[in-house]
Amino acid sequence: MKSTLILLFGALICLPCSAADTPRYKNTVICFNGGLDSGSSCSKTSFRPDELHWPATMRCGFAGKVSEIEWSFVERHGDKDVYQFTRRFPADTDHATTTSKNVEFSDQRVIVFQDTNQVVVIQPPKKKP
Repeated sequence: MKSTLILLFGALICLPCSAADTPRYKNTVICFNGGLDSGSSCSKTSFRPDELHWPATMRCGFAGKVSEIEWSFVERHGDKDVYQFTRRFPADTDHATTTSKNVEFSDQRVIVFQDTNQVVVIQPPKKKP
């Protein structure tokens, strides 16, 4: 009986810890070819906050302008989820460069990377009609 109570108490203490290790917001990561909201894009959506296996990856673009994007959930910070993003561009060439950054996401669109070739965002998934 005593060992059962100790296990139960330990589980109750760790319960909030495990919840903080998962994102709280559903999200879609989109790579737009060209400008923001262009008609050409690639995306990956998480319908449940813990659905994606980390790190998540995506490859998007046209010949000579392909991005390899990798992102993973880092932590909760206040009311935001923190993700680390890494972009390798142009990934299909010999002169690719790698850029990394952390972004905070709280259910509103955030531009992660932007240049003349592509715009990468994290945003809430579109609501289904």
